[in-house]
Amino acid sequence: MGFPYDRSNNPLAPVTYGRNWNFFQKITVTSPSFNTTNCDMIITFISQGIMILNETSSTIVQVSFNGTDIADEINSSLISGVSYDNRVVSKIWFKISSGASATISVRAWSIQ
Repeated sequence: MGFPYDRSNNPLAPVTYGRNWNFFQKITVTSPSFNTTNCDMIITFISQGIMILNETSSTIVQVSFNGTDIADEINSSLISGVSYDNRVVSKIWFKISSGASATISVRAWSIQ
């Protein structure tokens, strides 16, 4: 067997097999309420860790994992983001608490 678990026998080669257990997406949030029909973002695997960043200064964004209850609030003048370890999340909703709009980026990962 070549380089550990690498089918190309080249330690510098890209990994071109298996599933990618990483997630990255950006969205613009403008609504002052959670969407009652659909979530804003869905992670298509069971995540081991999640990081949510508010990339817009002077805007406060609230986060929900069920579309109803506020799970967190990201005020970029105090803290730019939050992270969760060992929390299974697949659906995420966002709403503006203060300000006009915000760019939110989400990163998630797993070690399946």
